[in-house]
Amino acid sequence: MAEKYVRTSAGSDIQECVFVFYFIIPFVLVVFGGINYYIGRRGWQWLGSMAPGRISRWGYWLAFWLLALSFILVRATSAWVPLLMTEVVAWISSYWLGVFVYVLPLLVIIDLFRLFNRWFRLVPARLIPDVNLVKVTGSAICLLFAGLMIYGTWAARSPVVREYDLTIPKSAGTHKELNVVLVSDTHLGATLGNSRIREMVSMVNRLEPDLVLVAGDIIDDDFRPFVAHDMASELRQMKSKLGTYGILGNHDSGAEDIKTFRAEMERAGIHLLVDETVKVDDSFYVAGRNDRSKRSVAGDQAKSLGQMLAGVDHALPILLMDHQPNRLADAEAAGVDLQVSGHTHRGQMWPGSLITGRVFEVDWGYLKKEATQFVVSLGFGTWGPPVRIGNRPEVVRIHLTFGK
Repeated sequence: MAEKYVRTSAGSDIQECVFVFYFIIPFVLVVFGGINYYIGRRGWQWLGSMAPGRISRWGYWLAFWLLALSFILVRATSAWVPLLMTEVVAWISSYWLGVFVYVLPLLVIIDLFRLFNRWFRLVPARLIPDVNLVKVTGSAICLLFAGLMIYGTWAARSPVVREYDLTIPKSAGTHKELNVVLVSDTHLGATLGNSRIREMVSMVNRLEPDLVLVAGDIIDDDFRPFVAHDMASELRQMKSKLGTYGILGNHDSGAEDIKTFRAEMERAGIHLLVDETVKVDDSFYVAGRNDRSKRSVAGDQAKSLGQMLAGVDHALPILLMDHQPNRLADAEAAGVDLQVSGHTHRGQMWPGSLITGRVFEVDWGYLKKEATQFVVSLGFGTWGPPVRIGNRPEVVRIHLTFGK
């Protein structure tokens, strides 16, 4: 019976892989290519109006497609391409996502307006200025996009300290108060390196934490830059009286080799918790829940939160790290006192916050559900373009007071 089940499961997996390979991937590539062609065509029209006959069509399209596809290519070939090339291309190509977020919608709005104006004469011809509209609108879009990227790059490199004062109505041994510092989503890698780590470490150490919690996405997909640039040595400068604990996020790709990843985190002074719970100073518990996307990397069967907390003394405070704030009911049902999360970046670039606000019950800040409190951080780093618009990176200080 077991053998029959295994064969059926394997056959289902093969069918799923075939479906993805022959239908989903080609569909995504066609849509992605079509959108890029639309952007590239409008770009060519604008350049043609700015310098008619002076720019090579072949040269333009070659440069355009190299830029448009570089973000995908650098991530798909990172294991075989020299690290320096990967880092340079990652810096340049990451900004292309900003084109999708801001330039594409503007182009669509302008083209829809032109279409409706042609059909319904929304604007009388005598009111349309006698200028080259392609040149004017194209230049305006380019200037607006450049301004947004300059501002967003500054904002992404201007972190702030966010503070919360919370009370947990339990005794924590000799600790009447606890100074907890939360950092998340550092996304260390090709675009965020040692200089940003030093800035973060300096901010954390100035807060003189009793406890540091690192709530996932420590690495940005590619583990090589972390090792090659010895980022562990920089992270090790982060000081805490009772320890520094971390968990896996969905971008922690180095976790596929969990033994090596855990060893590297220990060298960085971060005690990695993978569906694990530790008792700190015989006074409170810190639990680290494995991210949903990494449920199999630990090599053990995934544990429910109830299994993780089996045997803990619920008379003591329970602090939980869960990278994505989408399992709040689990924490509430398990009697967790405080859960800290990250992941959302609150969209990172507006209007992304309109999406995360609908996807997550709390996509940033503080929420209390019955006896369980939740704090979600904006994160310290960035994914994709090193740009933030509508929010700034943060280090979170949580001042906990214990006792009834």
